Amino acid sequence: MPTQPTGSSSGLAAGRTLAPPSSSASSAAPQRRPSSTTSSSGLSGPAVIACLVIGLGLCLNLMNLGFLTLDHSSTHDYHMETITHLLGFGEGGKHHIRIKDDDEDTDAEGGGGEEGPDDDDINLDDDKVLDKIEKVEDLLDADESTAAVSGHLDEVHAFKRVLSRAVANLEVCNSLPKVKGPPTKEVQQITDTPMLAEFGIMNALSEWIGKVEGEKNANDAAGQQRGNNANDEAAYPVCHLPPASSCQTKTYSVVLMSHATDRLKKLKGGVVDLCGRDATEEVILVWNSPKSLLESDSSGIGQELLRWDEDPSHKMRIFFALENGLENNLLNRYHPSIQPESEAVMYFDDDGPFFDERAMSKVGFELWKRNSDVQNAAFPRNLRVLSDRMKDMQKQGLGVYLKNILDRSKDGKNSDAGEGETDDVPFTPTCRERTGDIIEYNYFVFPQFGANMALPSGSIIHRNYLCFIWHPAFEELRTYIREHPTHPDDQTVSAIISQLSGKPPRAFPRTIKEGNTENKANLRGAGEAAAASSKATNSTKRRRLLSASEEESIDNDFLFTTTAEEEEEVNRLHVDQDHRRLLWQQKNWGPMREEAANSLIGYFGSLNAGSVGWCAGTQYQKTKPRSPGGYSCDPEFPTLDMVPW
Repeated sequence: MPTQPTGSSSGLAAGRTLAPPSSSASSAAPQRRPSSTTSSSGLSGPAVIACLVIGLGLCLNLMNLGFLTLDHSSTHDYHMETITHLLGFGEGGKHHIRIKDDDEDTDAEGGGGEEGPDDDDINLDDDKVLDKIEKVEDLLDADESTAAVSGHLDEVHAFKRVLSRAVANLEVCNSLPKVKGPPTKEVQQITDTPMLAEFGIMNALSEWIGKVEGEKNANDAAGQQRGNNANDEAAYPVCHLPPASSCQTKTYSVVLMSHATDRLKKLKGGVVDLCGRDATEEVILVWNSPKSLLESDSSGIGQELLRWDEDPSHKMRIFFALENGLENNLLNRYHPSIQPESEAVMYFDDDGPFFDERAMSKVGFELWKRNSDVQNAAFPRNLRVLSDRMKDMQKQGLGVYLKNILDRSKDGKNSDAGEGETDDVPFTPTCRERTGDIIEYNYFVFPQFGANMALPSGSIIHRNYLCFIWHPAFEELRTYIREHPTHPDDQTVSAIISQLSGKPPRAFPRTIKEGNTENKANLRGAGEAAAASSKATNSTKRRRLLSASEEESIDNDFLFTTTAEEEEEVNRLHVDQDHRRLLWQQKNWGPMREEAANSLIGYFGSLNAGSVGWCAGTQYQKTKPRSPGGYSCDPEFPTLDMVPW
């Protein structure tokens, strides 16, 4: 396998310590509580917790107001993430569970007898969990000399960031009250594919780190051989996280993927369009069928594509997956063997829509240059949380992300963090087994704010992530994609990138309207008069219909209605059953997608806080409490001069 191109390792954690540096912060870390519910100070257990929550809340409010600042060192980021999550301590998943009041009669609840250990915040079965956490902590603090010699040090640091987050979130979950009675809603297990283990990422990454750091089981010859192979750089290329910004990059590689000849007409049109764009370095067609299928195509388009591939002066080339030892797999478009020439890798489905050059080159690509360590999305999707605890944490996390971006813009920086620093955004723990946390796939909108994942079409990522997506440590995820009926490669790729980067995606508009505003003004903090003038000349047309190509591209989506606002959005999208929509072709497609989302997010044990949109910090950012993230961009599709970069 070819060696993956490497990029800067800026943004990697230089180390990791779970224990907070100060005694005051240490008191906030989740600990096993003694069986007694009264502290030596005379305060009851709930009172101590209440004081702790209030104190932490005041600290975070001061930070949001600018009176306290965040040190962007990697260690402090992990501590602050844990503390932020602890604001939900003792609340549990309010949407799902009912927590009995202290003065409530137990017999009246039908429980009868004395309160059992499971009624406490930490039950007696948590010893196994705590042992698991302790083992991972030991691994995180272990000597890294072997990894340094083998060249895996950057990769190990990247994985340790994910592991540290998982440990912190597992501690938070273990501190919450267990579900009492049946939850309001449960994950519908409607496929035969087993759910991924909750926090399963801890085992997967611990095993890999143990291999590259030379940890071998003397009683397991096969394990020793695996360890030797893992330390051989020829076994798999060493992965490196991309830099936080790539402003020097001038071109992008476009990746399309197909396996059948029935879409070749649209595919050819897209190739011609994309090859004609100035910033396009190349167009890579990943072909997941035998080459003979193109050679025998009755329309003649297949043979024309082959001629373009053989022409060294043509921007298009074909990667024949089967000839390179791969099977027909949606993830082939993310395989490092396709070897993109550009650092920026742009994706489209083989039948489009191929968003125009203004949206992709002048807006999306420019946004990626400034945020090359995250997924940049034209088709973003929201994963909705239900419990009050998770909603509060998502709101806080998005607030941190938005503040980081605005502070960076104000300071004139192109990247969130400096060399050797991290700028991780707090993730929200998902405690499915402990509190019944459920993730809902929000099929209604493509939100600029609060999106947790992206559909492939119109997405841009750094080529270094290809190495991670096919890394041996993530084999369990790739197996799940192959076996699950919905083959959720989009959800998986978004989860992997957000976990590795420590940040949610960035979103940009898939359509840029022609024309200019009459009063461009200062987009960052323009006065009310400028905003009113701009709005008057660029009135928002909310009643818009998706184009046929846009509707056809949303293969993995499922539309149903729960609120009046979402029903209005569904009507606005003008769903047409005549178009190729898997909702209408396969029974239970929507619930199966939701099942996959809960499985994948539960595997990592946390959900990113959600995207920040193109209009952040401008007069076009509008507060919209019922929208994902609590904000929206108005207009949804701006003119080019409205975009602040």
